[in-house]
Amino acid sequence: MPSHADVMAQTLAECGVRYVFGLPGGEIAPFIESCRKTDLRFLLTGHETSAALIAQVLGQITGTPGVCLSTLGPGATNLVTGVANAYLDRSPLLAVVAQIPQASYANMTHQRLGIEALFAPITKRCVTVGSGDSADLIRNSLSVAMAPRPGPVTLVLPSDVANQTSINHVKNTKAAPTITRAKTADSLVRIADRITRSRRPLLLIGLGCPPGSAATVRTLVESLQAPFMVTPKAKGIVPEDHPLFLGVASGMALDRDILETIRAADLILGIGFDPVEVDKTWFTEVEVVAIDSVSMAEGDYHPIEVIGELELLVQELNNHMTQPRSWTTDLVDARRQALKRLPQHSNRGVSTLGLIEGLRSAFPRNGIVSCDVGSHKALMGQFWRSYEPGTFFMSNGLSGMGFGIPAAIAAQLAYPDRSVMAVVGDGGMLMMTHDLVLIRELGLPIVIVVLADNSLSLIRVAQERRGYPPCGVDFAGPDFAAVARAFGIRGERAVTIKDAQAALQCALDSRSSLLLEVPVDLREYYDLV
Repeated sequence: MPSHADVMAQTLAECGVRYVFGLPGGEIAPFIESCRKTDLRFLLTGHETSAALIAQVLGQITGTPGVCLSTLGPGATNLVTGVANAYLDRSPLLAVVAQIPQASYANMTHQRLGIEALFAPITKRCVTVGSGDSADLIRNSLSVAMAPRPGPVTLVLPSDVANQTSINHVKNTKAAPTITRAKTADSLVRIADRITRSRRPLLLIGLGCPPGSAATVRTLVESLQAPFMVTPKAKGIVPEDHPLFLGVASGMALDRDILETIRAADLILGIGFDPVEVDKTWFTEVEVVAIDSVSMAEGDYHPIEVIGELELLVQELNNHMTQPRSWTTDLVDARRQALKRLPQHSNRGVSTLGLIEGLRSAFPRNGIVSCDVGSHKALMGQFWRSYEPGTFFMSNGLSGMGFGIPAAIAAQLAYPDRSVMAVVGDGGMLMMTHDLVLIRELGLPIVIVVLADNSLSLIRVAQERRGYPPCGVDFAGPDFAAVARAFGIRGERAVTIKDAQAALQCALDSRSSLLLEVPVDLREYYDLV
């Protein structure tokens, strides 16, 4: 008879899971062995946070929740940041966490933590394995993780339960929580009427807008002839070289200009808009009507909402629209002009903005880029132009450093033939240097661009703006190119944008991994971030 661990692994494989990421430990070893026997590929990461980040981005790309695991105690606590990222970034994830044997739980205090209590606030569901059919539990957990808004589910696996025989019970037909739907017809009519009465509607496309709905959303934009913005995690849903594109909202570079554009509108039409991506509360101060798969109303935010299958709702709304709601040409041009900034010239390092533009010109239009957290995130979010859905990845709900490289690994695993690049700061690179081991082991042709300014510059700028002297933010960074070479990965240093472009092009042409260190001038962040 199969064990709980065997049934879990077999069911995951049947549901389309191919990889499991994590670090081994004695208590999680039975589940890893079951994965091996089932041909689920277990990939060793250097830290549990990396495992969770890789898994959740893979889940975002494929639609099937990514799977990560950890042992108990420190393995579980190391996993918390990655699971919390999935929770606030709305990423489908299944985390399997080992626990001490149930038979010893009452007496053994060594490494004993209340894992369900630890993960409950940052997951959609947290359940201990063993009280029912494990196959049904896996299917149910995957369904919950994928249901709007997607997010993480944690399964706690006591080490003795893992090896116990799994007894098949009657299948639970309630595979996912019921989603309450609004009266869509009435709500759509109200929204259509409000748009018709508006003079300057602005579309705001958010992370709840699935990549598959890109064509439908673009049709609505062009039918209304109204300008649109995207949030960072929706970049590329409509190409950002579209003449009606007015920038990325919000919390990115030039945020004051972005908020001025938002306030120039007399109505915001949110399509999958999720306030989790916004670091200010302007959405409670403007009139919003929203189309979404789940209600985002909370606190003082109470838009007119229609909830259901987002793409179908957008199609239906478009059918209700009888005439364009375009802004004046002068106003659109003025708001587009507000986004234009020239790179700074300096002898202290490369302009980050100039480098972003230079890399974008050398990178394929359908290439995938991931961005870490730091000052450069604000510039990448605003100025990196995305032209296709699913080509830009950023941690924005939790905004945790260390996201960039694991996200790039996930993208390259999902799309082995596509060009993938991670843009990270030197602080984030120091956090995730261990991921170079996996990149080398798998031969992934990822380009990592390290923006080196020897500072946690985002915090440095914040300190100085508050009148504080910089404290605890500056450090003596290593020779990152040499570090990469020590890991068996090509490492180079570029001190001009032209050199950076050439190095990137060479790596893309040869399909080889590259760590490219570029010294940048952090003074540019004072003006743009």
